[in-house]
Amino acid sequence: MPKRLSTTVAEALEGGAGSNGQDWLAELVAATQLTPKGRELVHLIERSPRLAAFASASEVAESAGVNAATVVRFAQALGFRGWPHFQLHFRHHYLGSVLPSDVLRDRRRAADPSPVEAALEQDVENLEASLASFDRVAAELVAQLVAKARRTLVLSSGSYSAVGLVFAHLARFMGYDVTLETRGGTDLVAQLGGLGANDCLIAISFWRLNKEVVLATKAARNRGVSTVALTDSIFSPLARAAEHALVVPTESTSFFQSTTAAMSMIYGLLARLHILGGERVRETILTTQELYGELDVLYG
Repeated sequence: MPKRLSTTVAEALEGGAGSNGQDWLAELVAATQLTPKGRELVHLIERSPRLAAFASASEVAESAGVNAATVVRFAQALGFRGWPHFQLHFRHHYLGSVLPSDVLRDRRRAADPSPVEAALEQDVENLEASLASFDRVAAELVAQLVAKARRTLVLSSGSYSAVGLVFAHLARFMGYDVTLETRGGTDLVAQLGGLGANDCLIAISFWRLNKEVVLATKAARNRGVSTVALTDSIFSPLARAAEHALVVPTESTSFFQSTTAAMSMIYGLLARLHILGGERVRETILTTQELYGELDVLYG
């Protein structure tokens, strides 16, 4: 659980708030003594989820007939650091409830000089948000789990598998037993069947989650496997299914999710695994480099 969230938010999660964007909000509201203006904001969010997902605190305040400070205090009363922090998680659920074509409409920026430039700017925002909310304790715990595990299974699907591919490939380069599973079905069952209490599963999925990834995470956790979710909201069903969660924003300027922040998180974990592996990892890397030469794999 990210340490920067309040006890109220943590209790809403442990109470099993549903995957619907309004469910976890209802849980938080029920556990919070809101002012009359705060209740007006709840009604506005329920009536206009798109506004709540994308508008600034001042824009929301104007629509609700309150001042911007009230909007900020409302988010803080629910256990968040402020409106942007609340909005990050609310937007995750809102976008998960609409079709990709609708997401494209919501994300299009009228003043964008270039789609490429806009994408780069959005990724910079995502990285800044990741750094601001980074949970050092959680990241270290995940690195330690992988370093000590007999075997680690990375589970993902679709374009999100690119994140898992980089992690599995470079971890194996260092000598860690890490495997990526993207096929699902009977192949996934076979992989899960080989995991035990000394193993680790890292599940990677964002936005409209792959249901099989979530169910497999639950199954592995029930069997004593250490489970980690890399996802884009602590309120994600995947985050709740896993024992530990690393959360990064995945906003993009188009119909898909950006995995730039997720990839940076993976690179950081790999750097830590390099250190944790010590001499064993150093020797494995040297051996692997020699094999590149023996097999004449690379130019130069």
